[in-house]
Amino acid sequence: MVSVQHGLPVFSFVGALVSLAVVRPAFRSREKPGATGLLLAAPGASLFCIAIGLWWTSIPGWMGYIANNAGVLGATLVTFGWLFTIGEHTETLALTRRLFTVVGGYIAVVQALVLTNPYHQLFIYPGFKLRADPLLDLPIQLNFLHILTLYAFGLVGCVVLVSDILQSSGTRRKQSGALLLSLLPPLLLNVLFAADGTAANLTPLGFVLTTLGVGWAVLRTDFLDLVPVGRARALQNMNDPVVTIDTEGRVIDANPAAQELAGITSEWEGMAVSTFFAACPTLVTRLQSSETGGTVTVTHRGKQRDFSLTVSPISREQGHELGRVVVFREVTRLKEREQQLDLLSRVQSRVLRHNIRNELDVITAQNEVLAAELDGEHARMAERTLSSADRLLSVSSKARTAEELIDHDQTPTTVNLVETVESVVEECHTAFPAVSFSVDAPSACRVETLPALELALENLVENAAEHNTSPNPEVAVTVTATDEAVVITVSDNVPGIPDQELAVRERGEETPLEHGRGVGLWVVDWVVESAGASLTFETGEDGTTARLALE
Repeated sequence: MVSVQHGLPVFSFVGALVSLAVVRPAFRSREKPGATGLLLAAPGASLFCIAIGLWWTSIPGWMGYIANNAGVLGATLVTFGWLFTIGEHTETLALTRRLFTVVGGYIAVVQALVLTNPYHQLFIYPGFKLRADPLLDLPIQLNFLHILTLYAFGLVGCVVLVSDILQSSGTRRKQSGALLLSLLPPLLLNVLFAADGTAANLTPLGFVLTTLGVGWAVLRTDFLDLVPVGRARALQNMNDPVVTIDTEGRVIDANPAAQELAGITSEWEGMAVSTFFAACPTLVTRLQSSETGGTVTVTHRGKQRDFSLTVSPISREQGHELGRVVVFREVTRLKEREQQLDLLSRVQSRVLRHNIRNELDVITAQNEVLAAELDGEHARMAERTLSSADRLLSVSSKARTAEELIDHDQTPTTVNLVETVESVVEECHTAFPAVSFSVDAPSACRVETLPALELALENLVENAAEHNTSPNPEVAVTVTATDEAVVITVSDNVPGIPDQELAVRERGEETPLEHGRGVGLWVVDWVVESAGASLTFETGEDGTTARLALE
């Protein structure tokens, strides 16, 4: 049987190897928050375990000297490494060059004292117990102060992690919990040994548990892969201004974007809203009101900026309001774009309504004369030109109708669908006398919908009649009412709407290689969507059926 005295060195050396297992994932993710600290802590833990293992073996004096130096360095690297990891993970510590200089200087001084201790006896080697009155013994006092410093930093790290666990959730909380549990075993075991709680220094066992905890954090909670982003940093880096106002109308928090908008960079905590945003009086008026949204225009550095405001109350669990968080979403470019599109729409509408229509009237009139006077192929060419002009006029009319639908909101009203269908079919029969129309509907069917539904039906019936190339064209309209919905079907006896037309409709936009011949189906889609209805098409060799359902 292996004795405890011989088993502890072996266990310490195993702990040294296990501790190094953290180095590879930390080095692979060295650019991510927390990795730098692990690259210090893992080798430090390994050094400390080796030093403890050597102390439990029979080694020459010079080997003990090396072990003592390694132990002190390892303990120091572990402490500061974990502190760096915790600081980066919780975003409470920035690893700046100045910080590394200060920590590096401290480590250099401590190691210089340890290395030269045989000559000046100003530092005690690790592994020795504290004497009865350390304040009267300078070597013990320096070592004691160094140990207290390391313990203090370890305790600070634990407090920071506990605070982060209480304030976070989900994966972030699991990561912080794993770090805390990993830090506690070696710290508690080392404190227990220093206080004569154990005859042997079991700190290497703690480092084994630490490595297992970090391994779990890396493999199971994506530590070093899921980079933590704290709420505070996210708020600070937001381009949108954000301010927090208490119930007394004082600004208690503001991110840099809000400070820049207000023109204030210092001593603003607790400042009244009217003072903070003194340069934006319209904004002050809005923030002092009870409104929870809307837009506001402010003049900032000589330019007008438009913001959409979102006001969210902050309340306790009991419902008592503590303040409000106001988020400013800038919509200046969006409003400019809307104005440009509105101008473009009005210009296009005017051109479409006047210029194109006038030119088409001239083309139509002249080709009617040509078609009457010419014969043969030339007469047919004139007739084809007339047909193209008629189609363009139809497109112009539908585009104008679509514009009116967009510009004018409509209020749902009660409509008798049967009367609407019969009126639409009668108009289409007049326009297409060669087509046979039929209506199958109850005596009456009243629904609450948009008045523009008549326009959608007109386009569906007209489309079925206009593009019907059958020798005996037929269009059938059916109205069916059930408890769930009212369904209007428009059927014809031709193969149906070209796939190209349906593809354009489904995408909602045209491409250079694929475009529709008109805007009729788009008008129908707009009306159907506004009315909360649904429209489907079924095509086959026997014909096409459009099914419009009003629920």
